[in-house]
Amino acid sequence: MKKSIMFALAALLMLISLVSCGEKRDPKYIGKWEATGLTVNGETTEQFLGIPLGALFRFEIEDNGKVTWKSAVNNDIINNANENTEIKWKEIEADVLQFTVKDLTGKNEPETMNLKYRDGKLVVEENGSSIDLAKVDEFSEIDSDALNAAASAIQNFGITQ
Repeated sequence: MKKSIMFALAALLMLISLVSCGEKRDPKYIGKWEATGLTVNGETTEQFLGIPLGALFRFEIEDNGKVTWKSAVNNDIINNANENTEIKWKEIEADVLQFTVKDLTGKNEPETMNLKYRDGKLVVEENGSSIDLAKVDEFSEIDSDALNAAASAIQNFGITQ
């Protein structure tokens, strides 16, 4: 009887330790983020090929380690990163997040992207260029018809209307 009780207690303690040792995620990252600026060669803009950056680069970072890309552009025009993909995040060092994008079809290897938390913003830097993302309560309102028309023109002709 004593062995059964000791085994049950040991199993209970192990279960409690596994549940309580889940990965801790910094709450400053949790929420909605949208692009506010693109800097290339020292010049900053709020648009990319006539489309507001906030319409293209919107992410919702969840406390369970998942990320959802919330692009305002119609999925038929510009492929949405959520289709056949899974995006996860983790803090790899102080103030540095890593997004890992996994292709659920298995056609492509997983890709990673690092984002630095600086002055209350997330910043993606690569080859001397950067995109700043600000945390927002709600995503900015965007005229989806004009946005999708511009995205279609860019995709089909490389120009904006």
